[in-house]
Amino acid sequence: MAQKLISIDIRDDVICGLMLVIAGKSVTVSKCGLSVPSGKESLVELVAEVLHHVEYTDEACRISLGAENFFFRNLSFPFHDKRKIDKILPIELEDTSIVDMEDVLVDSLVTGRKEGQSSVVAAMINRDFLAGRLDELASLGLDPEIVAISNVQTALQLSRQREDSSFVLLDAGCRRVTIYVMVEGRMRLVRTMVFDDGSKANFRIDKNSQQVSAERPGKIEETIAAMCAGIRHTLFVLSDLDPGLPLYLTGALADVPNSREILEEALGTAVLPLDLVQSSIKVGDGCGLWRADLMSGALALGIRSGRNQAGFNFRKDEFSRRISFERYRRLIPRLGIPVLLCIVIAMAYLWNDYTVREKKLLSLKERGNAIFAETLPEVQRIVDPVQQLKVEIREIRQGMLGDAVLQSDIKILDILAEISVYIPPSINVHVVRLVADRNGILIRGLTDNFNSVDGLKKALENSSYFATVTINSANLAARGTGIRFEIRLELNRG
Repeated sequence: MAQKLISIDIRDDVICGLMLVIAGKSVTVSKCGLSVPSGKESLVELVAEVLHHVEYTDEACRISLGAENFFFRNLSFPFHDKRKIDKILPIELEDTSIVDMEDVLVDSLVTGRKEGQSSVVAAMINRDFLAGRLDELASLGLDPEIVAISNVQTALQLSRQREDSSFVLLDAGCRRVTIYVMVEGRMRLVRTMVFDDGSKANFRIDKNSQQVSAERPGKIEETIAAMCAGIRHTLFVLSDLDPGLPLYLTGALADVPNSREILEEALGTAVLPLDLVQSSIKVGDGCGLWRADLMSGALALGIRSGRNQAGFNFRKDEFSRRISFERYRRLIPRLGIPVLLCIVIAMAYLWNDYTVREKKLLSLKERGNAIFAETLPEVQRIVDPVQQLKVEIREIRQGMLGDAVLQSDIKILDILAEISVYIPPSINVHVVRLVADRNGILIRGLTDNFNSVDGLKKALENSSYFATVTINSANLAARGTGIRFEIRLELNRG
């Protein structure tokens, strides 16, 4: 699904805005707009003009501010973890910075790692200034997910597109130039300086035609020469820098006729135009005139893959974005139908499951009633078959045992098992009748001789279940051979 994103680059001489449509790795610039300050408009009015051009509604937003609003320092640390670096940065900068560290917000860009050392470019911005900018943007309904530095992302993106990732990027505006030095894909230096104080060529962008011109055309070469002198002095501190590095020019000064030729002659190196548009980036017909010299900063920020990609982001600490329901209310119509559909499907599934289980339960109940009716056909009214069956079993058991409800804890089955264990296998015994009452057991049976009756008595006396074993009678059987006997077993109450 394509995502829309607005990217705005705010500089002192021009404000650029792009509406990007991002689908996977493909990026289309659908709308673009420029707003040129004349000194009379507020920032809110200028940004509102850009938002009108790009037809902003409620898309995600990213902002970059001019490098002149930041302080930069190069540092080195004996570890690579960016979280540790961000924690210790204010302490390291406190002794070398000309500003109070409590007044500025610091972010870092790790630019190199070698032998346990990390090279870092630190950037600082005044907290009050940043808070003011965010308040002005909020009045227009903008809540940027990223607040970056103008054209830092341009240099990083250019290093990924080039085979040779060592170069110098000049962002030359009407009065200031910012120098970005890239060495092997790493940002080595960021510096901003003023080259025209108004007494020289005095470049400006026409608000209507949006073209760059000079109030004093005769001083153009002198002004650019002054800028080149500052560039040479800045690059001189990098003693190991290759003097033949290519130089890319962007910003308002790139529109001045012959500016690249003048720079090439003054600096003695090739000065190339900058345009990040490539095969995966397209400029739509609705964008109108594409101004690569002014819009590359906004484009590079827009195609940054996310908050965690290399680059600065000052939406942190107390300036972090806060989740707002209003920002996500547009998702309610989009999510409402799928969520409602999921709820309907879940309810249908639960109802179907309930119906199936209810039918199964009814089938089991009918089978249970049928089994009960087959077992006890004399019962005409079936209310609770399980409970009724338990009552019937209890009554049958009571009828079978009569008074064989023993006062002790010994069960009838335990007594029968005990009798079976203690009757010796050598004694031939046939039990004819066994009667249990509350006090004991009466056994009547047949055996082969009187000695067997006496042996049976002595064997049962060894059981701890019986207190006494008494032979009530022992007589010759009336028919056939054998001895008919009757033995009484008194239960042991202990």
